[in-house]
Amino acid sequence: MLISFIMPVKNAVSGVLFSKFPTNWRYVWRGTSLGFVSLFAIVGCGDLFEPTISEICEAHSAMCSDLNLDARCRFQRAEIIRLRYYNQDNQDDAYKYPLLLEFEEYLTCIEEAQHIEHIKRKGKEATRLKGVITAQREIQRLSRETKQSSDPYLTYYHWTRFNDEAAFKRFEQYAQSNQVKDPELLVSLASVQIKTDQRRTVDTLYRALSLYTDSDDIDIGIYHSLASIGLDIDNYRMAYVWYGVAEAFDDTLPQTQRQQLGEKYSLPVDILDSIIDEIVSALNSNTFDAKALKLQKL
Repeated sequence: MLISFIMPVKNAVSGVLFSKFPTNWRYVWRGTSLGFVSLFAIVGCGDLFEPTISEICEAHSAMCSDLNLDARCRFQRAEIIRLRYYNQDNQDDAYKYPLLLEFEEYLTCIEEAQHIEHIKRKGKEATRLKGVITAQREIQRLSRETKQSSDPYLTYYHWTRFNDEAAFKRFEQYAQSNQVKDPELLVSLASVQIKTDQRRTVDTLYRALSLYTDSDDIDIGIYHSLASIGLDIDNYRMAYVWYGVAEAFDDTLPQTQRQQLGEKYSLPVDILDSIIDEIVSALNSNTFDAKALKLQKL
């Protein structure tokens, strides 16, 4: 849930300020170098050497036979089969996160399809029921297998799906290390930190912003959250700046909130407007660095 831009000048920060952590593994894994990335290496070479789903199923029937056989949920079914195929000898847990997500999507799809009544072809109901049972079983199996995993995405999965506090601690430990290359992990951590430690939240969000490689990928809620934290800790210069950044990335946002802050607290708006421009430029050029921008002095 994002913070509404139009709010009272001073308002307590909500417990949940950020958009849901992305669960589409095709985007989550962008930029990683985990074991199953061989899938993308092969696909990246074009379709010439990549087996089709039909060819995979013909050579490895067990990868396909427990899923529905009709045309429903074809895309989700294909993704599961590809993940199974390209990771059949993979001993790493990492690929199990996207596989879990694909099974969740497949289950949602196949359950919906199962409710569609077929007058002439009742056999479709049976094959879809098989798919439902398989998805439920595989989600349970993969969840059991990865319960103690230290993989950051799997620990996130167990924390968000099962409220597993031990998994969250492992997730937090990883997210706070300098090894993190995925800004979304840090955004997710910040969504928890904000409940107890707003200053740490700011540091975490600044680190996240420094990791984005495309400003279009940044959830505008991050800017609103930083502005709201500024209000909550009585740092009105910080709030002014981040409202200004939010405006720069959303032409529909009014300037009223920022202008009211400047007038009410006699802020040095010319200087702050320059800082806004520097931040926007850094975000657009993928060079955001909170220390270099001296944001700690706001």
